[in-house]
Amino acid sequence: MNERDLFIKLIRELSFPLEALPVRLESEWEALVPGSGSGKKPVLAGIRAVLFDLYGTLFISAAGEIAADPESAAGEDGVKPKGFTLDGAVATRQNPARMPVPKGAMETYFRQAVGERHRAARDAGTAWPEVAVEEIWAEYRGVFPGGKTGMGPRELALRYELAVNPVYPMPHALKTLTALARRGLTLGIISNAQFFSSLLFDAFFDAPPEKLGFDPDLLIYSFREGEAKPSSRLFAKARELLARRGIGAEETLYAGNDMRNDIIPAADAGFATALFAGDRRSLRLRQDDPACAGRRPLLVLKDLQELLPDR
Repeated sequence: MNERDLFIKLIRELSFPLEALPVRLESEWEALVPGSGSGKKPVLAGIRAVLFDLYGTLFISAAGEIAADPESAAGEDGVKPKGFTLDGAVATRQNPARMPVPKGAMETYFRQAVGERHRAARDAGTAWPEVAVEEIWAEYRGVFPGGKTGMGPRELALRYELAVNPVYPMPHALKTLTALARRGLTLGIISNAQFFSSLLFDAFFDAPPEKLGFDPDLLIYSFREGEAKPSSRLFAKARELLARRGIGAEETLYAGNDMRNDIIPAADAGFATALFAGDRRSLRLRQDDPACAGRRPLLVLKDLQELLPDR
């Protein structure tokens, strides 16, 4: 079995169903939900391209974000969801990846290693740095009960991610993507991600993003760029690629669950914006963040299929 097939198999075997947790929105945000107030809002009127975030938008994420972003490991209220553990140690339903390590050892190492690399990159002038997680795990020298793990750093990285950040498709994600592709819209992704992130599509939807209608050139992942959201460079790259296809920024909608990381940089790039508020774990309103003061998305989505006029 090649590495790709092995990793898809691991994602399937070590994942379990997660349910989206309902969100209660204040009236000012509720008013932006399609269909609220008077009349039905034409969500995709004039839109020719739709770009998505991955973790917390297309996929339920127990941590609310990929594990390589320690800053976003807790939900909007700062509390990890019930049933979520960051031990990276015990073989339980909350930690299905069966990591054979002392309790807390991997989490402590990982967070420290990511923090060190982020600080070094910021000192070198990168405001929003990204890491390659397989490089971090290649340097892990922790003690394992019974000796070596018998796995390479890439498999170790995937197993750790599945242990600390279980994922599962967001309700109606596949239906929405399929319908948008059938309508001829250009689809893309701008997301904080790692080498294994795109394999979620294969594991849960039986096809890679390209086969589901995504433009291969518009799969913009932070680990490839060396920068993470909310870096404006990721959104500028998407804007330039879309322009080459004759699609203007004003004809592009970006959907994500985080005001600072998703909505503001997308809006600053000229995109129409949709804040996804379909899961309490991942919603990041960041109302105490000065950078988000007075900023609002064009739309608020409680369900991905609200993008579809004929749902």
